[in-house]
Amino acid sequence: MARVIVIGGIESTYRNAQVLHDLGEDIVMFYTRGEHSPGWEGVAMIDESLYPFASRVPKTIVQGNINDHVDEMRALTPDVIYSLGWQQIYRKRLLETAPVIGIHESLLPEGAGAVPIANAILHGQEKTGITLFELDGGMDTGPIIAQLVGRLDPRVADATALYNEAMDLEARILRMYVPHINDGTAPRIPQDFTRRTEYGKVDWNAWPADVVARAKVYPYA
Repeated sequence: MARVIVIGGIESTYRNAQVLHDLGEDIVMFYTRGEHSPGWEGVAMIDESLYPFASRVPKTIVQGNINDHVDEMRALTPDVIYSLGWQQIYRKRLLETAPVIGIHESLLPEGAGAVPIANAILHGQEKTGITLFELDGGMDTGPIIAQLVGRLDPRVADATALYNEAMDLEARILRMYVPHINDGTAPRIPQDFTRRTEYGKVDWNAWPADVVARAKVYPYA
């Protein structure tokens, strides 16, 4: 068991935090978004009653920038910080507090950046999946711990189906690798940046209507 901080505020955050709690991790603080934070709409859609951990661990509502809470985090002496759905860049002091582990819903180094599931659909990717990695201050540039490839084809599936599949994969990968993260045996594989593709925010008007219809559904609706 490790002392962990969880940062995030979307459905996958809650599902993954519940996995950590079920694994016996000691969630010493759950930082989530307040209604004045970027991405609040995701938190507003969450039914916390579905996630028992949420009523059993300390919670901090972040109305401003997560980096303003670094002193609080350091006082909690976490072993690991899990970044599980957040829209702000972590500064050096936060990254130095403890190893920061994240999950990106693409197969890094391909699909780095914003809205990876929607972008996989829009760009006609043949496959996608999820990457467990350590954050290093860049945009999805840190060393890879593990990846799982999804079965669904982004050229056919919609964003809701891909997101649900990604959350199932995320639960699996956490169950597989949290013990190794805790005992220091989890791999850290440098990314091959010659294969990197990078996405930005989506201009929905720039894509064919039939493709947008598959991509612009939950969680991007």
